[in-house]
Amino acid sequence: MNIHTSSRVALAVALFAAPHLAFAQSQTDKKDDASDPAAWRLSAGVNYSTGDYGETEDTEVISTPIGIKYSKDNFSVKVTVPFVHISGPGSLLDTPQGRDASGGGSGGDDSGGDDNSGSGSSNSGSGSSGGDIEDDDVTLPGVNNSRSGLGDVSVTLAYTFDFGSDFYADLAGRVKLPTASKAKRIGTGKTDFTASMELGKDIGDLSIYAGGRRRFMGKPAASTLRDTWGAGGGVSYKASKGLTLGADYDWQQSAYATNGPSSEVTGWASVRLSQTVRMQVFASTGLNANSADFAGGTSISWRFR
Repeated sequence: MNIHTSSRVALAVALFAAPHLAFAQSQTDKKDDASDPAAWRLSAGVNYSTGDYGETEDTEVISTPIGIKYSKDNFSVKVTVPFVHISGPGSLLDTPQGRDASGGGSGGDDSGGDDNSGSGSSNSGSGSSGGDIEDDDVTLPGVNNSRSGLGDVSVTLAYTFDFGSDFYADLAGRVKLPTASKAKRIGTGKTDFTASMELGKDIGDLSIYAGGRRRFMGKPAASTLRDTWGAGGGVSYKASKGLTLGADYDWQQSAYATNGPSSEVTGWASVRLSQTVRMQVFASTGLNANSADFAGGTSISWRFR
C-alpha cells in the first residue's frame, strides 16, 4: 500500500465511516427502534474496494446492496440483494464484499454488508455482498476481467440475549443463496452458511464488542474452497444524540488454503438524520498483502412500522 493510499484512507476515516462488525450495527438499530415493539427497516447503499490480494494487478469491486429487515423484541431477520461489478484478476472471495466480515465489509449491515457490512451479528456477515469464484474460473492478467450482475442473496436470522448490566450477546445464522451468475464468474452456484456470535458491553456512552464466526462453504465439484474462520472486535462512542463513531478490527481466513488471511481496520460513523432515517459511512484499509488497500462506502436506511 503506497503513501498516497494511506493518506486517502486516513483522511476518509477522519471525515466519515460505517459499521464493520454486525454487532455494532445491530445495537445501533435496537437503540433507534427502541420505541417500536416491531419495526421494518429498508436500506440501500454503495460500497467500493480495491487491492491486489497477492496478484500482479488490482481488483476493484463496486456493490450496491438493497436490504429489508424486520425486528421484533430481540429477534431480527434480514434479506439483502446486491448488484456487483468486478474488474480485475482477483477472486471476489478475497475482497471485502465477498468475505463475511464486511464487509468492510463488508460495512455495516445497512451498507451491504451483510452483512459489510460492514457490523453486528444480527446481520453478520457483514458482508458478503457478492458471490464467489471457482478455482478454475479465476481470470488472468491482460484479458478483460470486468463482469457485472446480481450477487448472491443473503438471509440472516439473529437473536440477542440480554444478560443485564448492559452486557449482551448476539447469535446469528446467515444463508447465502446461489442467485449470482456462475457463467459470469460472480457466483459458485452453491449455498453457503455462516454462524456467528458476538459479545458486547455498554459503559455509559462507550460500547465494546468482540466475536467470531464460522463460514461453511458450498463447494462445487473439484473445488479446493475450504470452510473459514473469522474474528473481530471494536469500540463505538455515542458522540451526541444523533451521532455514533466507531473503530473496528477484523481478521478472516481466505477460502483458498494457499492464500493468507486478511487483516483490516475500519473507521465508521452512524448519523441519525431524523427519527426514522439514518445514514452511515465508512472507510477501511488492510494491514497485510492479502487485504484490501482501501474500502469505503455509504448507506441510508429508513425505519417504518
